[in-house]
Amino acid sequence: MKATAPVGSTNSFSQNNNKAWQYYLALTMIVVIFFILLESGLRLFHYGPTLELFIPATNGFPDHLMTNPDVSLRYFRKEDHPPSPYREQFLRHKPKNGYRIFMIGESTATGWPYGENMMPSRILAGRLTEAFPDKQIEVVNVGITAINSYTFLDFADEILEQSPDAILIYGGHNEFYGALGVGSSKSAGNQRWLVKSYLALQRFKSFLLLKDVVNAARDWIISGSNENGASKNTLMLRMVKDKNIPHDSTIRQQGIIQFQENMGELLGKFKKEGVLVIISEQVSNLRDQPPFVSVATKEQESALDAYRKAQQLEQSGRIGEARAAYIRAKDLDALPFRAPEQINQAIHQLATEYRIPVVPMQRFFENASHNGIIGSRLIMEHLHPTAEGYFLLSEAFFDTMRQSNMISTQWPQSALSRDYRKHWGFTEFDEVLAQLRIIHLTDSWPFKPLAVSGQAFAYFQPRSNLEALALKVFYQRTNILDAHGQLATANQRKGDIDGALREYRAMIEIFPYDIKIYRSAAWLALTNERLDDALPLLLRAIRIQPNAEASKWIGQIYLRRNDMPQAIRYLEQAKAWDKDNDTQLQSLLKGIYMRTGEYEKIRGLTSLH
Repeated sequence: MKATAPVGSTNSFSQNNNKAWQYYLALTMIVVIFFILLESGLRLFHYGPTLELFIPATNGFPDHLMTNPDVSLRYFRKEDHPPSPYREQFLRHKPKNGYRIFMIGESTATGWPYGENMMPSRILAGRLTEAFPDKQIEVVNVGITAINSYTFLDFADEILEQSPDAILIYGGHNEFYGALGVGSSKSAGNQRWLVKSYLALQRFKSFLLLKDVVNAARDWIISGSNENGASKNTLMLRMVKDKNIPHDSTIRQQGIIQFQENMGELLGKFKKEGVLVIISEQVSNLRDQPPFVSVATKEQESALDAYRKAQQLEQSGRIGEARAAYIRAKDLDALPFRAPEQINQAIHQLATEYRIPVVPMQRFFENASHNGIIGSRLIMEHLHPTAEGYFLLSEAFFDTMRQSNMISTQWPQSALSRDYRKHWGFTEFDEVLAQLRIIHLTDSWPFKPLAVSGQAFAYFQPRSNLEALALKVFYQRTNILDAHGQLATANQRKGDIDGALREYRAMIEIFPYDIKIYRSAAWLALTNERLDDALPLLLRAIRIQPNAEASKWIGQIYLRRNDMPQAIRYLEQAKAWDKDNDTQLQSLLKGIYMRTGEYEKIRGLTSLH
């Protein structure tokens, strides 16, 4: 006899399915509504820091934006004492004559171990402004120490929102140990989709709350462990999770692929929006930096053996072979803090694919190096340039921009002069402070074994007043602006006006939006009849913040030079900005109008009284 289902059983099953579906739908909606309300509440009460790349400027320039010092909290914990971008400032709305450039990169892009005055972007901005005085040139640096291509890609959309004309990229050294890299202690896994999802979730306050709860629980669990005090170690040491990434390892290849895919996506975004891009080769210290970790295998020599071979080849005059051996030693280093040549190969492949110029940085540095092998003359330790190296790095970008016809197809011949270095805002104090930072870095692993590291400053005695002052800045007992100010005052008292002006120029390059510095520097120059020094300071000041006082002084300088058109231009500009009915200004204009026969303008001045 054939079995039959009980009457109504099919309907009961269907009804149960419907109820289950309705239950899960209702549960899903409750969860979604909960997170919407949670997210709204957290935003309403401003939970956590703002993590946008750009925020309104906080120094009295309401029409400006600036880079957000908290943006690095996307990649680091606050307890890590994370690196931050410098507070780069630019106009909220790009003017008609504006040309806006963004520089993307890691610690070298930020000018480390120097300050803002040696950022390659700051040097470039100075040269480009001098070359194209009729354009409003902005070079905005979004570089951060210890990041890599994940951060570059993470910033891309926010950069595009600011109407860039061009992008300059110098990065690739941190691909393994930078935040979220394959060998980094700051990791979200080695799957690219997972890391990108993690970065996307950073935009939600509810995710930040979850992160804070997890981190607080983690801190409570490990409280009292040997991780306490880890922040006292150098950032270089703290970033490393995997201390052995051999040349032929899977993780090494993962790092290269990570770079290729992130940079490919980044360049695709910029190309789609029609933004010009220049990307640079990576350079590092080959001759004077032995491999950090040397591992020998049956298949290949150790990095240290390759390095010693390179030294012998150079000593014997076989320079071409020596250079190749130095590069091989770097590539065999199992602690790849220096970008392997596969990174440079990837840069050239990407540049060909996306049809963008490559800065031939290796050629620039090799041409300025003994035997054409890059060493400590241009690179301080493993990869950060000396002051000479930073000028050279900026020169290479400048030259590539010129050859690529960026900004204009006609670059003035005067723009090619290298005399700008003599007057750049950089002093001996900056060099001494940078050397202290390098001493601190190289006193730790991987430059020294952990057992003997951290002793450089234990018995350190300053050898000069300059070094004592730099030590105060290093320990954050005073700030760099006050230090340069003290040196400017000391030089002025000694009658060393050149020395005082150099310190003021350094302060201006570090804090280019502080009008008080321009005023002090210009007044020093004017009172010492240094008109050629005062004029560029005053011209730059009114570009940043128009004011009648500076424009009046510019007009008087041109009047002293008997340049009537320029004198009239700036004195009339001062009159337009003058809110105090300056009688001296009226008198100056009256005298010029009488000399030029513009009597109608004199009557206009008289009617103001």
